[in-house]
Amino acid sequence: MSDELVLLLGTHGHHIHSARFDPKSLSLTYGTKTPFSENPSWLSRHPTQEGIIYSNGHANGKVFCVKHGPDGSVEVLDEADSGGGGPTHLAVLNDLSGLAIAHYNTGNVTVVPLDGQGRFLSSSISPPNNFIPPYTPHSHARQEGPHAHQIVVVDDQVLVPDLGSNTIWRLKWSEPNGWELVGDIKGFQEGDGPRHCVVHLSGKYIYVLNEITSVLTVHTLPTSGPSQLLNRLTLLPEEDEPHENLMGAAEIVLLPPLTPTSPTLLICSNRDSPNPQGDALALFSVSPDGSQVTRTEQEWVKGVGKHLRGLTVDKTGKWVCCAARNGGGVVIFERVGKDGLELKEVARLDLDTTVAPLWI
Repeated sequence: MSDELVLLLGTHGHHIHSARFDPKSLSLTYGTKTPFSENPSWLSRHPTQEGIIYSNGHANGKVFCVKHGPDGSVEVLDEADSGGGGPTHLAVLNDLSGLAIAHYNTGNVTVVPLDGQGRFLSSSISPPNNFIPPYTPHSHARQEGPHAHQIVVVDDQVLVPDLGSNTIWRLKWSEPNGWELVGDIKGFQEGDGPRHCVVHLSGKYIYVLNEITSVLTVHTLPTSGPSQLLNRLTLLPEEDEPHENLMGAAEIVLLPPLTPTSPTLLICSNRDSPNPQGDALALFSVSPDGSQVTRTEQEWVKGVGKHLRGLTVDKTGKWVCCAARNGGGVVIFERVGKDGLELKEVARLDLDTTVAPLWI
């Protein structure tokens, strides 16, 4: 067990699963199955409290503080109303004072206060802890209202991609005043639908996965003043481009560079390709300073599975896990090639409805 790496697997279902990956034998085996609130579709680790994670209960408007065991079994410690409809993503604030929650259905962002051990201090949301986006109408059918989709904590700010508002909000949190809107990320085309984003280690650039148009956008991230769009790159392989309106993009991860002067690997997942082989991962090389994003020589990893969802990388930056909800299961890739810019499939576990893998 000591050499194995453990994954927690959130689902579109009523369970959280676990699996064990052995880096020596390159085997992935099923672990535990814990009953849970409906659709625990995102899992997030506490930054400092070992063994503490947080999960949503998307269907029931709940969030949970959970303790996991070394085998991946989980125990609910605390439960709270999330303060909105369809809690979809969550992360601990930089000062560890609260758990920020993005809601897809209602579009708002809330905070559940935490104690020094990461436990919930309240089971409900007070008014200062609730940010309601200043939504303006858009023409795309998926953008009929605000749809906050992710929480990204960057220093003293919280970035919130809002698919419905077609922007990324820049928020600040403080006690006792609550949320303050300090700006947004510029440069999106009508109907892009920003879903998730990652920020370069320098803090100067942001890479955005746009769900509706299946496009990666690269923007500056200044400490003050407006951002600038630097690049737009399609996520779709050539054979999928005719089906753009039927597809969407799901997840984005930025792996650590192998050396301070190396480029690094940016991975984006597509979903709902009509290709019988399934969906593809799009691979990009990011320059050491973060300003340049280009396709890798491998370009895509195709036929990964059906309806790809979550992506996560382990703490060494070597092993990448991808979850396919509707066929293909849980897939482990090894990072290989020059500068670690290629992926090689090494293990697979047949387990449907999985959407949110998390290495523990």
